[in-house]
Amino acid sequence: MRVNILTKGFLSPNARSWLHPVVKNKSRLSEMGIELFFYLKDSEEIKFCDVVIVESKFIKDLWAVDKSKIFELLINLKTKNNKVFLYDLGDSTYSWVLEALPYVDKLLKTFIFKDKTNYCMPLDGQNIITNYYYKSGMIQSNNSLQPHFFLKKKDVNLLEKIKVGFNYNFADHSSNSNLWKYDYFNRLLRRSFKIYSKMLKSIKDDEYIHPGINRSQNLSCRMALSGYSKGVEFHREETAKILSKYLLTNRLNRKDYFAEIRNSKVVISPFGWGEINTPRDYEVALSGSILLKPDISHIDTWPNIFNKETVVQYKWDL
Repeated sequence: MRVNILTKGFLSPNARSWLHPVVKNKSRLSEMGIELFFYLKDSEEIKFCDVVIVESKFIKDLWAVDKSKIFELLINLKTKNNKVFLYDLGDSTYSWVLEALPYVDKLLKTFIFKDKTNYCMPLDGQNIITNYYYKSGMIQSNNSLQPHFFLKKKDVNLLEKIKVGFNYNFADHSSNSNLWKYDYFNRLLRRSFKIYSKMLKSIKDDEYIHPGINRSQNLSCRMALSGYSKGVEFHREETAKILSKYLLTNRLNRKDYFAEIRNSKVVISPFGWGEINTPRDYEVALSGSILLKPDISHIDTWPNIFNKETVVQYKWDL
């Protein structure tokens, strides 16, 4: 089986987390009969395969300019002998590429709604988090500022195309990971798919810290408060207010941050760009701390390491 992947490469955090296990296991997949080929630009030869995977980051810039060109791209990639998958790398359960469903065989996502009928409802602010705080009267609606697409009843059959892809669990979220270093040298190397692919590391055994009560700090919660959707910003600001009498929540450098969560019994992880706080939740899983975060029982993901057995979850009204 030949699988052609159309990608922007390692430029964005989510793309790096997604590509890491794919690239690292390329030879193992080859032994299983799956040959992977990566393309950074569209070309006529991409369609000649068994499966084409188009990464959402590849089309994101063009989506805001002219969606019709995206649909043309997907139509042109389709042949009688292949399947065309669109892989939404977004953190949220909502998908901004729902309009592309008629033009693909599957829409894969890292996180989807267990109840797919949520894709047939208007969500204020384009995500279920903002929608919740608006419906609860805790923030004002900004739906008029962020119109978005949702499936109509006549298109409900398209829901079957929405499937769970693998999440970012398989990427390297350790303290020494190249994926999360933001120095100039790493940013420069990420522009070369070939070079950066050879730099990817596996997580070392000593990055897995055993749980234990002999930790000097009870709680940790480091977070930025701005730059997110309206609902997430509200959630983070309220979280910071509640915690202000117990601990500092300002951000730390990477070295100090990892030292703190490894020495904390409980790490509070608010909503990130979506329900799963990437890479925070994965970093806490490595640290051996108890992960305390908002209820995520509505999401479907794989592998599902964040569930009622592994995470202490609290209500969205805080």
